[in-house]
Amino acid sequence: MGLVPSPAEAAKVNGRFLRGPLSEEVANDANLFSKPAEAVLKFHGIYQQDDRDMRKVGPKHHSAMVRVAVPGGVLTAEQYLAMDRLADEIADGTLRITTRQDIQYHYVPKQNLKQLIQGLNDNLLSSFAACGDVVRNVTCCPAPFVSPQRTELQPYVLHLSRGLKPRTQAYFEIWMDGERAASVEAAEAEADPFTIEPLYGATYLPRKFKIGFAYPGDNTTDVYTNDIGVVPFYEGGKLKGFTILAGGGLGQSAGVKASHPRLADPICSVTASHEELLEVCTAIVTIHRDFGNRSNRKLARLKYVLDEWGVDKFRAELEARVGRRLAAARALSWNRAEDYLGWRRQSVDEHGEPIWFVGVRVLSGRIKDFTDQVRIKTALRTVVREFRPEVRLTPQQNLYLAGIRDGDKQRVAALLNEHGIAEPHSLPPVLRHAMACPALPTCGQAITESERILPEIAGEIQAEFVEAGLGDVEVHLRTTGCPNGCARPYTAEIGIVGASVFMYTLYLGASPLGTRLGEIFARNVKSHEIRGRLRRVIQHYAGTRLPDERFGDFCHRIGIETLQGLNQVDVVELASV
Repeated sequence: MGLVPSPAEAAKVNGRFLRGPLSEEVANDANLFSKPAEAVLKFHGIYQQDDRDMRKVGPKHHSAMVRVAVPGGVLTAEQYLAMDRLADEIADGTLRITTRQDIQYHYVPKQNLKQLIQGLNDNLLSSFAACGDVVRNVTCCPAPFVSPQRTELQPYVLHLSRGLKPRTQAYFEIWMDGERAASVEAAEAEADPFTIEPLYGATYLPRKFKIGFAYPGDNTTDVYTNDIGVVPFYEGGKLKGFTILAGGGLGQSAGVKASHPRLADPICSVTASHEELLEVCTAIVTIHRDFGNRSNRKLARLKYVLDEWGVDKFRAELEARVGRRLAAARALSWNRAEDYLGWRRQSVDEHGEPIWFVGVRVLSGRIKDFTDQVRIKTALRTVVREFRPEVRLTPQQNLYLAGIRDGDKQRVAALLNEHGIAEPHSLPPVLRHAMACPALPTCGQAITESERILPEIAGEIQAEFVEAGLGDVEVHLRTTGCPNGCARPYTAEIGIVGASVFMYTLYLGASPLGTRLGEIFARNVKSHEIRGRLRRVIQHYAGTRLPDERFGDFCHRIGIETLQGLNQVDVVELASV
């Protein structure tokens, strides 16, 4: 007997190509959506949430999180200013950069959703397919260095993004008041679902699907964590094709032993043809569609198909679907994975004068005015209004302001400084590249805190490095409020993953270049014990590391068992930390 499909599969079919009862419920006066509406709402880039802090004092306070897809992270100045304005008018006044180059709005009232989505649409922005069981936002290294190799990648990103979007007109009908005739609905009900959705059919994908591009040697997108990774290769400075990776993904589920993070495998290489790249990526998506687990959503990612089949069988199925043999994957090497923070020379103008971009550190991706002294949101609005730079979002939750003329550089730098935007080199190294997911109070999946405790945790870990004489050592720290791993903790040198209320699992030993996963170092560590648990490891690193050896590489070389066996801080000392 075959496996029974999960309830989510029936909900997608009943949703009638992502419509469900949304039209009716968007128009009614209720303050929340029904379960059938929620099942399709996420495909529109919207999650219904409640403020979990408020559960303790009264009834649930429902609102929506809206995620806006930004392929490759590239925004015009006008688009950024529109998003900034809509945050003030409709949401909680903040914007949040995600680890997939999206922008999220939080605390959007149900009755304001249509106004927000129409405002985005007016500026050629969309939340459609930013969530749900589809191909989500396609990421790419957004560093705006002007070179033929860098600038030619964005058209490929856009081509894949458009080619893999759902074809249903539900988004247009519901949010932009597009008309839907009864005759059309009747015809759709009788049609082959692949006529309406040529790629997805009526049940779309078993789970979400992520695609990321990385520039050769420059793994700022954590390319191995994607369902599909795309890395260009060049000959004589000319783009000749792409190496294709498949089967990455970091999410795992508490209590489900078979779930685990996984890095993608090299599968094949393709030519520089836009159409061949789309063809091969589409074929990989269809493998996920046809063989992904539709019974257990916790095991429904493409990575589990690779686990079961292996690369050889997967490649054979891919070649059968495209109808030809595919070239072997090219070897890849990496030399950096950090964002380009601070001032960088982008290009030169027609007079030979330099054009600059500046990488702005945005802690946890949260664009807001934190205090009277630290006003990130006001600073960015002021600079973008006056100088009209292109805004580029990074997968490390930061942003670049690009295309700044040499004569304007000093004024832009002064404005950032006046609003309390710290120079990246002045930040403590642990905090400089740290990341966190939102977690509490908005995320329904969160088990415990992440974003709200990141500064404190980073400060405590930084203090241990300082005490060990390593105050200038750069370390990648990432925290999440649950094992889903949205801030990519499993590829961080120090990964902190929520396990229970104020309890975490600590991971060590991932590669700072994103090419190796960390391993579990300690389980069920209370938040105030994290510093003490890492103390002996950091001290051992200070005393025995190799020249220029990064912390993650040291932990991997020494081995987790050896690290676990180091003299741990006793209970009395832990209590005093």
